[in-house]
Amino acid sequence: MDIQFGNYRLKRAERLLFGPEGSVELSARSFDILVTLLGKPDEVVSKSDLFDIVWPNLVVEENTLQVHISALRKVLTPGMIATVHGRGYKYAGARPMDVPADERGAPSSPAGHKPVIAVLPFVNVSGDAEQEYFSDGITEDIIVALSRYRPLKVVSPHSSSRFKGLAVDVREVADKLGAQYLVEGSVRKVGGGVRITAQLLEAATASHVWAERYDRMLDDVLAVQDELVKRVASTIVGHVEMHTDNRARTKATESLDAYDCWLRANHGSVLWTPEGNLACQRFLEQAIKRDPLFARAHASLAFCHIRTATLNPGSDQAIPLHRAAVVCAEHAVGLDPFEARARNALGWSQMYFREFERARSEFKQAAALNPNDGSACIDRALALAFLGEQDAADATAEIAAVLNPLGGEWYWSVRAMVHFVAGRHDTAEACFALALRGSPDVSAWHASNLTHLGRHQQAAERMRHALDRLGAQWRGSSPMQPDDFVSWFRHVNMLRRDEDWDHLVAGFPKDVLLPGDRVGV
Repeated sequence: MDIQFGNYRLKRAERLLFGPEGSVELSARSFDILVTLLGKPDEVVSKSDLFDIVWPNLVVEENTLQVHISALRKVLTPGMIATVHGRGYKYAGARPMDVPADERGAPSSPAGHKPVIAVLPFVNVSGDAEQEYFSDGITEDIIVALSRYRPLKVVSPHSSSRFKGLAVDVREVADKLGAQYLVEGSVRKVGGGVRITAQLLEAATASHVWAERYDRMLDDVLAVQDELVKRVASTIVGHVEMHTDNRARTKATESLDAYDCWLRANHGSVLWTPEGNLACQRFLEQAIKRDPLFARAHASLAFCHIRTATLNPGSDQAIPLHRAAVVCAEHAVGLDPFEARARNALGWSQMYFREFERARSEFKQAAALNPNDGSACIDRALALAFLGEQDAADATAEIAAVLNPLGGEWYWSVRAMVHFVAGRHDTAEACFALALRGSPDVSAWHASNLTHLGRHQQAAERMRHALDRLGAQWRGSSPMQPDDFVSWFRHVNMLRRDEDWDHLVAGFPKDVLLPGDRVGV
């Protein structure tokens, strides 16, 4: 049964709320609070009861409850949620009634800060009507792939397919579908090959944001279709976010909303510098201040705390920072359990405390929620290697390479480490040649790999580089010693299996890691 109260309908089974203007977005906790209050319309529900029902077995600050009550008041008719001082909260609107579930639902609300994208049917230009299935399949698979990426709202194929075979005006179609972006393209199969073109259009200006052409052989139709769908979907997601990012950065600081702050926080390539990370943290704190229920901002802040700890080796703040990361990530998951970034953040923050099974579960859920995020995919490959799941790590690294073939030095670093853990030292060395050169962490992995290949002089040079780099960043109370380096290295490389750790450390040049040597002074 649904619950009808005033002009609102709460659908318990689907966990949805509809109002006069369509669907109303609520976090999972806010929804549970509303259900609890509606279930006791004649009673005052105490704060302690709400904590027990909505956050069972968790210690939660009272401010968290107030944030969710405030969020409910913003979307409901004024006065529906009353505060009874000293006692708790009470539903004070029209009496709720149980009504039969309405299968039709209600019209969707405006998308808010999530860009809405519609994929128009790809045109079959092969000159063979029997090839329509292939172009239709490409179209549908791209829609499905984009739909898994929660920062976007994707128009259903049922709606967009109505424009198949029609000459369309970009603005008119976008208006009918309620979309800010359109994807259109064509498929041509000739002989043993296929050419797919795709372009992304901004509806407001009818201008091209991005266009690309893909040429492939058709030895295996299904494999080719899967590869192309992943590449097209991943590229479209990236360009929509970059385009939205560019538009956000043209706004004055005073008018930025929480989403703009989040975009600014994550923009650029300087997040792994102390200055860049500090700027990121400030923008994220602004985003959370403007919207305390913005799950993605809390997840990004968790990663920010992890970076702060990593960028300050030897600091006595490392453990408190990692604890703060866990708190932020858990809060993000609580706000939106379907946000893949939040799951990834919680997985990594648990890894630092060696909560391996919890981390593994979070990574698995993140992959299910959004399998097409190339950056998260390569990070997950590293986590799986740390967890000792080599086959899964290999497969995930390959997927990441397809999703982002130009991933850069960090991608090659992870692929090198994944190969190393598997004992594929020659393959790992080819990847290390393209990996990060300035990272003390990656340099130490590389040194170990060189030792296993019998290239001891080069191994010693890479290990000295690693020691010097970390020694220059050291924040301990005394100069860094080799033992400090090894302790730090184990902390940031959370290898679950002892044999993997022993294999890695066995390659460290022992003459460089002499006990008592002072490093970076």
